[in-house]
Amino acid sequence: MPLTLDATVGGASSNSYATVDAAGEVAAYRIGGAAFVALTSDQQIQALVTATRDIDSIAGVSPGFVGGFLGDRATDTQALEWPRAGTPFDPTTLPDDLVSATIELAISYAPLFQPGASTDPLNEDPNVGNIKVDKTDVLSTEYFAPRFIAPYTTQANAIQRFPAFVQRLLLSLVVVPSSFWRAGSATVTRSS
Repeated sequence: MPLTLDATVGGASSNSYATVDAAGEVAAYRIGGAAFVALTSDQQIQALVTATRDIDSIAGVSPGFVGGFLGDRATDTQALEWPRAGTPFDPTTLPDDLVSATIELAISYAPLFQPGASTDPLNEDPNVGNIKVDKTDVLSTEYFAPRFIAPYTTQANAIQRFPAFVQRLLLSLVVVPSSFWRAGSATVTRSS
C-alpha cells in the first residue's frame, strides 16, 4: 500500500508542510537534489514527513531557550504545529521559510535511502554544514554565517541540530534571545 502525504494547511490529519511536487521542483534545480528526485514516491513522502516531524519537535522547547516556535497553534484541531497565531505570519497559511526548510531537510535525508547509509544528518557535528574553508597542512578553519552560541542542553540546541541552511530558514519562526548570538565569523590559523 503506497504511503499518503497530507499537506493541508491546518488540517486535522496533515503530516507534511510541503508536497512531493513542490519538493521535486526544488530538488530538480538544486545541487545535490538529484538524490531526492531519484527516490521512489514512498521514499520522498517518508523524507518529507520525517522532516516535518523533526521541525515540529522544536515546539517542545521551553520559552527563553533558542528555538521555541513563536506564538501558539492557530487551532486546537490541527495535527501540526503550523500555522500559528500570535506571530508576524498569517495564521491561515504556512510561512514560505517553513515550507522551504521542510523541503531542504527532506532533500538532506535522501542519501539515507542508499544501501549502507547509516548516518542520521541530525546527529552529525552541527558545525559540519557551516564550514567554508578547512585546511589541514597549515591549520585554518573559516565558518560562514554566525551560529547560535547557547548552553549545551537539548532544549537550547533545538535549532542547532539542523543543517546550517535549514537553521537560517527557521530563524524567523523561532524565539531567539539576543544573548544567544555572537556576531561575525572566526578564522583560526597556525603558522609553520
